[in-house]
Order: sequence, then C-alpha cells, then structure tokens
Amino acid sequence: MYTAGSPSIHGHGGLEDGGSLKWSNDVGITAFLLKFGEGMEEIPTRRLYASAFTIGMGYFIGGLVPLIPYFFVTPAQTALVYSSIVTGIILLIFGAVKTHVTGATGGWRGYMWGAVSMLAVGGGAAAAAFGIVKALET
Repeated sequence: MYTAGSPSIHGHGGLEDGGSLKWSNDVGITAFLLKFGEGMEEIPTRRLYASAFTIGMGYFIGGLVPLIPYFFVTPAQTALVYSSIVTGIILLIFGAVKTHVTGATGGWRGYMWGAVSMLAVGGGAAAAAFGIVKALET
C-alpha cells in the first residue's frame, strides 16, 4: 500500500538520480547467469571443437541429402520430384527419432505425430522458399 513518502510508480520512486531503475542490476539475463551460473563446470576446448564439427557436419549432410537426386537424374524437374520424396522420407524418419529422443509419449500415435509435424514444418519451409524464389523471378 502507498504511504506518504514511499516510492511511487508515477513519480521518481523507483529511479535513481541518473534516471535508471535502482534494481536494474538485479534483473536480466546477465544478472541471472551471474547468480545461478556459478555451479556450471568449465567446458573443455576439445568439446567445443567436437560440437562445432558435429553441427557443421549435420548442416552439410542435411543440405547434401536433397541434392543427391540431381547427381543421378538428368531433367531437373524430375530430380525435383525425387528430391522432394527423399527429403520427405528423411523428415518423417527424423521426426519419429526426435520424438523418441525427447521422450515424448503417446505410443505409435506420438511417433506418427512427431513424424508428420516434422514433415509439415519442413514442407512449409520448403514451400515458402520456393514461393519466394518464384516471386523474385517475376
């Protein structure tokens, strides 16, 4: 409750002379990490490089898989169809594996939901990219 002389949200009650909040050092991600991040172990440099390599290879392989049909099929339109099918199958498998690894429940329906939702997100992203390219070509 507000009493005479106590800080007010309408006046300068929560502000220091410089105009910043006097509790501003106690909020935010930096303060949170400084307060609760003390128990974190030091990450070895080797682990950082292994993580960077793993992520980089994941992007490389993930980008290479849709291109494989273009190496073996001559007409680009036919290769696009094969590429879409291969990518769809990979997205279904990845979605089911992701569902298992993250511990989602629901039995086979949970795996199917994870697989189909991954296919929908990946397909939506591909359709958006395709649409943007088509729009820029005109």
